[in-house]
Amino acid sequence: MDDRQQPESKKRVVVCGGGIIGVCTAYFLAKKGAAVTLVEKSSVACAASGKAGGFLALDWCDGGPVESLARASFNLHRSLSEELNGPDSYGYRPFTTLSITVTESGPSSPSGSKQSGDSTIPSWVDGATRGPRTIGTTQTTAQVHPQLFTRTLLNTAVEKYGVEVVIGKLEQLRVEEGRVGSVVLEGGRVIESDSVVLSLGPWTGKFEMLASMFRVSGLKAHSIVLEPKDPGAITPHALFLTFHPQGGKAMDPEVYPRPTGKYD
Repeated sequence: MDDRQQPESKKRVVVCGGGIIGVCTAYFLAKKGAAVTLVEKSSVACAASGKAGGFLALDWCDGGPVESLARASFNLHRSLSEELNGPDSYGYRPFTTLSITVTESGPSSPSGSKQSGDSTIPSWVDGATRGPRTIGTTQTTAQVHPQLFTRTLLNTAVEKYGVEVVIGKLEQLRVEEGRVGSVVLEGGRVIESDSVVLSLGPWTGKFEMLASMFRVSGLKAHSIVLEPKDPGAITPHALFLTFHPQGGKAMDPEVYPRPTGKYD
């Protein structure tokens, strides 16, 4: 077989970072035919990508610079769910999203009873609530379990498209004649590449090469996962709350149910 008959060699891409952005990048590049190696420092979806709300909205960015991107993302999630059996694999489902004001003090309504005008509030929400508004329907809002989604996508990329996963800490990018030629991991391992994608999240600022060009910092947030006595009672409603604690400043917690019956 002469050179003209030989298949074109695959482009070698190293993706650094095993969060949702890195995994999605690896998945779609490999699906398009690239030879992809994913480098992750500790474990896949171990930080924000595994603990986020997994909330998807079709039109919440309308009128802004990312309107078309947000809509494309929402529709892509729908098609990925069909491709990867999302409802069973990673908890993909459309749901209703409500905005509710809650006060800590005041008369409580027994669970399941509704005052006039409060019929939109799910039965598992009680207490002094007011002003419920539907801000997302099953046509415009949905969710995934973020950790399961990330891992499902990567498992498919490995099994179906040949992505290699390497657990190791990125130490250096070797640049030759203005182009990246390889990455060097802690311990000295060198991975040759034609292109490198850096998706390091809040750790980007700790990578010297990037820190010299721009600043990236992380924002710490907290989540609490609750497991109710009756998981089946938790209906598919996401809640965006304005909470007025007794004697304190108003807060804006968000509540996301899981198909497993838990919520956070």
